[in-house]
Amino acid sequence: MSELTEILREAYQKKEERKPIDFSTLIEMIEQLYDAIEPEVTAGLMPPSSGYAVVTEESERDVEVAGNEASDEITVIRRPTIKITELWGKMENGDREIMEALMKNIAGDTIEKKVQSVNEFLMKEAPPPGEGDISKIMSYLIFLDTFASIISDYGASVSGFLFEAFLAALFGGTSIQVDDPAQVGARPGSLPIEDVQLALQRGEEATEIVPYSLKVLRKDGVVHGSFKNIVDYFLDPAEERKTDTIVYLIVIKDADKKEGGGYGSWNGKLKFYEFVISRDNFLQLIGAPTEVSIYDYLPITSSRRARQVLEKNPAAIRGWPRYKTPEGGDIPEDTEIPKGTELLRLQDTGQTEKIIKGSAAKLYTPEQYGVVTGKFAEAPALDRQVFAALTDTKGYGSKQKGGAQWSIGHGVYTANEYYKGEIDLDPEVLKTRAEDYTQSLNASIVAIFNALGDLTDNINTYFIGSENQNRKVVGQQAKKDAEVLKREVNTVIKT
Repeated sequence: MSELTEILREAYQKKEERKPIDFSTLIEMIEQLYDAIEPEVTAGLMPPSSGYAVVTEESERDVEVAGNEASDEITVIRRPTIKITELWGKMENGDREIMEALMKNIAGDTIEKKVQSVNEFLMKEAPPPGEGDISKIMSYLIFLDTFASIISDYGASVSGFLFEAFLAALFGGTSIQVDDPAQVGARPGSLPIEDVQLALQRGEEATEIVPYSLKVLRKDGVVHGSFKNIVDYFLDPAEERKTDTIVYLIVIKDADKKEGGGYGSWNGKLKFYEFVISRDNFLQLIGAPTEVSIYDYLPITSSRRARQVLEKNPAAIRGWPRYKTPEGGDIPEDTEIPKGTELLRLQDTGQTEKIIKGSAAKLYTPEQYGVVTGKFAEAPALDRQVFAALTDTKGYGSKQKGGAQWSIGHGVYTANEYYKGEIDLDPEVLKTRAEDYTQSLNASIVAIFNALGDLTDNINTYFIGSENQNRKVVGQQAKKDAEVLKREVNTVIKT
């Protein structure tokens, strides 16, 4: 949060009536700041009617501002510097209120629709000069700035945690980040699997509270989770849990393929996938058995001369001899088999079977899986009592902290039905769109935000800068910034 913003907020909080700050109040506060600057610093400054350069945040190219007209040089509007904080995930605090206000113009009442609206902003042509909607443009630019920072400027664990808080503020209302078992009434000894509860709008007045678990992964990453915790989630009758389903939002940091195999570094694109786990589809997603082909020795007549070898592929029959005698006897390796010989050949029978292997083997034994599936099949409804059969599996009772880990590979969650869209956060893409949309704004609005940002920077530098800095020059520039701010506000807001 900038120093000027703090000053404005403190002044606001001191007002007994707690009315919104209007532009005249803003100018009054700025004039109070002038009075705080030493007289010798403000002497000989440029008069309000003079034209002068405003330096933008992203570019050092000057833009001549005079009245309500700007030169043809491209400038980028200064966006507020947002303090990224976990407080966004909690209701009724100043940081959350500010972020909610900034994000209110991001259209869409679901993750998919919000992703679509952000893409429309990135892809569509900016409005003609002077016709841009400042509130919408600033909301989308701040969304992109903040989201890009969360994803790229922090380590994986911190990035994921801040993303949860950001998402709660994005949907606002009663949306919260879940960081305490008590918030959702989790069973004793169990941790919440939901990271956020989002208030999704269902009609003009109806709101549905939907629990989400968020995962930010590299390309082809695997989704992991505690088996005990997810079983407990579906056994938990606490009212705070809101629903008997859980939505998994998977955000993939996309990467391009490298020569020779593998992937390079993140290319700036985020791909979104979303799937729901319920009691009904639990066994199909969590520790589902692997369906494999059944191979057996079937009779054939050799159509050409052959040689006995050991199978190399597929893995299911690797090392098995390819041929046997009609009676099932062994044929030594490298034995030549004449054309027209009756014998048995190892082949795919066209049938399959389900086996417990890989991550599923950490959760169930074949016998335990059979018991669970049997109880599920016999039950008229998968209520908590029936679902409790999963507490007798080895994955639930694992001595590892939190129980054994279940996993879902990218081949499952990247199915077309789960795809919700992508957002390109490449810095060059964002800079170009910021320039395009800045051109669509009224020149005075651009000047207001840029002068406010420059004023904040120069006041900070004046009061807390190093001894080597020329405080007089900085103070003079702060006065120039304030004059621009005052004049352009008067241009936009007619008295």
